[in-house]
Amino acid sequence: MNEDKIRKRWYGGADVGFFTKLAAAVFAKLVAFRRKLYAIGLLKSHKLKVPIIVVGNITAGGGGKTPLVIWLVEQLQQAGYKPGIISRGYGGKRKVEPMFVTANANPAATGDEPLLMAKKTKLPVMVGKDRVKAAKSLIQNYSVNVIVADDGMQHYAMQRDAEIVMLDAKWRTGNHLMIPAGPLREPLERLNEVDLVVFKGVVEQQHHYEFTIDQIHQLNHPSVTKEITEFRNKKVVAMAGIANPDSFFSMLSAAGMAIIKYPLPDHHDIKATDFDPHKDTTVLITEKDAVKCEDMKLDNVWVVTMRVVVPEKTQAAVKDLIQKVMQ
Repeated sequence: MNEDKIRKRWYGGADVGFFTKLAAAVFAKLVAFRRKLYAIGLLKSHKLKVPIIVVGNITAGGGGKTPLVIWLVEQLQQAGYKPGIISRGYGGKRKVEPMFVTANANPAATGDEPLLMAKKTKLPVMVGKDRVKAAKSLIQNYSVNVIVADDGMQHYAMQRDAEIVMLDAKWRTGNHLMIPAGPLREPLERLNEVDLVVFKGVVEQQHHYEFTIDQIHQLNHPSVTKEITEFRNKKVVAMAGIANPDSFFSMLSAAGMAIIKYPLPDHHDIKATDFDPHKDTTVLITEKDAVKCEDMKLDNVWVVTMRVVVPEKTQAAVKDLIQKVMQ
């Protein structure tokens, strides 16, 4: 089934068939059974030497985790701590597990999001399927005293000291059904157990953050920038290989740009040939996609860097959580 049909089923009110509901019921039982095995100790859960803060989802697809992780480690640094980041490194094909992510690493090995986090934060980032091994490697080799896990909400082999769940303000929890009938990886009741729920996008009376455009610079030339106004009243292609490309497109539209939308699959391995149909057109891409284009010399491609805006109420809640975890 293609992504459009899945999205209509999960978020658009399309009918869910009997066998799909049956599969979701089986999945829910398996999820509950697996968690029970960890709770009674038949599956081992590891307590690490430093506090672990997990930023994750209970829904499939991107919920805005990576920008919050970047902002969160900045808050930890400002409070005087030495944070490190661990990630699954989704989409990366590595010969070494776990793998330390340098700012000039190959995104095909690390995955795009970990590389973006390493570039933006200049902090130790480790990727690995086994989050426990990744965390232990960070503790042993990089003297971190707190670890933020990008994703890993369901990685119960790793004990955690705090959990932050991300939800998209537009999509929320969809039809509230478990995979494959709906987007849920865990039942809705899981939200009652976590420390914070944060929405990507404004939700009144709820913790959230917003994106604003920070700057737009030429691909691989961060010092060459243009004002937003220079992209208005001209043909612009917006290309995005992220989980919810509509959020990127909507932000550009709200900034007054008349864009031609060009969505790509999430974690798409961008090639120079992807830009061939747009050689004579200005193309705007995300920072996440830009890390996969470092060997490309394309003067018509520009990168939109974004800044996270966190309201005071949410800032205060995160600071309280940091204080609780680090005491």
